[in-house]
Amino acid sequence: MAWELTGQLIEACSCKALCPCYLGPAEPDQGWCSGALTFSIQSGQSENVDLSGRAVVWLIDLPKDFASGNATARLYVDDMANAQQRQELEAIFTGKKGGPWAVLSSLVTKWLPTQAAAIKLSDGSSPVVSVGAIGQVKLQPIKDQTGRTTTVMNAASHRSMEISQVDLARSDGSRFADPEMRAWDAWGHGGVSSFSWKA
Repeated sequence: MAWELTGQLIEACSCKALCPCYLGPAEPDQGWCSGALTFSIQSGQSENVDLSGRAVVWLIDLPKDFASGNATARLYVDDMANAQQRQELEAIFTGKKGGPWAVLSSLVTKWLPTQAAAIKLSDGSSPVVSVGAIGQVKLQPIKDQTGRTTTVMNAASHRSMEISQVDLARSDGSRFADPEMRAWDAWGHGGVSSFSWKA
C-alpha cells in the first residue's frame, strides 16, 4: 500500500470571501458549499507506478460546511494517465490506501464514478485550471501593499490534509457544472498550497 505524492494544491469554492471552514465548523455563504481541489502532482509513486506529472481534481458538494460532511464527490483524473496510474490515483484519493485521504474520504457519503478529463494547468503566480467542458478555476493572488502574498497558517480545514500554509487568492470567474452535481460559480475564495504525503 506504500505511496507518496508531492505537489501543489489549487482550490476554489462557492464562498464569496475567505472560506469560513478555514476556522472550523462554519456557516457557508449560501448555506451549502461546493468546491474544486486540483492536485498537480510534481513527483510521486504508488506500488512502483510513477505518478509524476499527473493531475487530479476533487469536485465536492456539501449540504452544509466542510466539517459536517455528508458530501457528494467525484474525481477527475487527467486523461494523460494510463490505466495503472488512474487505478492508483483513484485508490489514493478515495482513501483506500490510507494516509490523509483515509480521513478526508470520510466526509463523502456518495462517490460518483471517476472520470477521465483533459485537465490543463497554467504555470505562474495566477494559476488557471481547466477540466474539459466541466469547469475551470482562475486564481488571482491576494497581496498587501508591498506585494507580499496574504497567507493563512494552520487552518482547521487543512489539518487532515497535512497542509500548514495556504496562499490566498480570489477565484472570480471560476465555475463548475458537472451534470450530476450542483453547478456553481465562484466570486471570492481561492488558495494555493503545497502538499507532501506518504503512507
